[in-house]
Amino acid sequence: MLNPMWKAYMDGVGAGVFLIFFASRLDIWRHKPERLANLWLAAVAFSALMVNFTAVFIKATDGGGHPIFVMLNLMGAAGVVVSLLELVFSLAETSPPRLIRSLEFLLLPLTVLRISQNAVMIIVALLLLVTLFKAVKSASQGNADARGVLLGLAVLLICLVSDIADELHLVNVPNFFPVLGFIVFFLSVTHAINSHLAREESAARTDPLTGLLNRRGFLELSRLVVSIAERSARSFSIIMIDLDHFKRVNDKFGHAMGDRVLQEIASILLRGVRDQDILARWGGEEIIVLLPDTGENGANALGEKIRSSVEELETWHGETRICVTLSLGISEYHRGEPLTDTIQRADNALYRAKSSGRNRVEYLAFTDDTTGTGDLIK
Repeated sequence: MLNPMWKAYMDGVGAGVFLIFFASRLDIWRHKPERLANLWLAAVAFSALMVNFTAVFIKATDGGGHPIFVMLNLMGAAGVVVSLLELVFSLAETSPPRLIRSLEFLLLPLTVLRISQNAVMIIVALLLLVTLFKAVKSASQGNADARGVLLGLAVLLICLVSDIADELHLVNVPNFFPVLGFIVFFLSVTHAINSHLAREESAARTDPLTGLLNRRGFLELSRLVVSIAERSARSFSIIMIDLDHFKRVNDKFGHAMGDRVLQEIASILLRGVRDQDILARWGGEEIIVLLPDTGENGANALGEKIRSSVEELETWHGETRICVTLSLGISEYHRGEPLTDTIQRADNALYRAKSSGRNRVEYLAFTDDTTGTGDLIK
């Protein structure tokens, strides 16, 4: 058996852990309210804090205590169960069935009014079983986040059941088991939520067809390059790439083949650029490349390399060989100008390449004119 001082210490540690997770996850949810999993994890922590806080007062009176503390303790336990269920379902991006949701709403008045302890225990047990079933089902479907949640949930339930058995004098377990269970659970679920959020953020910046960045991802990453160029003498170049007569490929061979051609070209580009280069699908069959620390000569050399590589690409549709070519427009960043101007100049260069016969690389440079607005020259 643990001495009272050690028990008080563990109660304090538990309260601190619950308070930290409650405050941190609630703050994250406040800034991103669409991430409901953070709200439910905060609710789990708050409910556990309520159980922890009221249990101290109940234990201080040898298991008796004021009815208010007993009621709050039961409400906290019910809150933990309901929040766990909602958390698991929110991570699976689904909602509980109506019957289960009705039982959740029924649990609170039964707990507050203490009408039927047996009914409360039955509902709590049922909700826990549904929570476990949903976590197991999601994990069995290959959801890595669900496996982490299931592990944390299993550890938490084992620790809580062990603590209940200790209270009933069936076993003898350390007093820190509930706190340990919640710590493991909070860490597991926090990792799952963060991983889920990271994948969502990545998906929001990635073109699903080619695997390249999309326009949003490109603009976000390019801000750092522009900032560095503004603070130093370093520059960068932009290449705008467009497939020649790509509509003919879609019209003659179908959009599935057009998608395949885009994917193969994206693979060629990924192999051809450096790790520090920013490559993105700008829209339709247009692709943009930002080349840090690269001037006109380096950008032109890469542009010619890309153009010739795609020109040699052979894609087959049955017995028919599909040949595609690229037109490329290049511009170099002029210190002080908006990135949109550099991109527009590359787009103008691309238009010139299209007008000059396609399957070629054109470069447009910046020069100050008498109006101060800048001019485009070849």
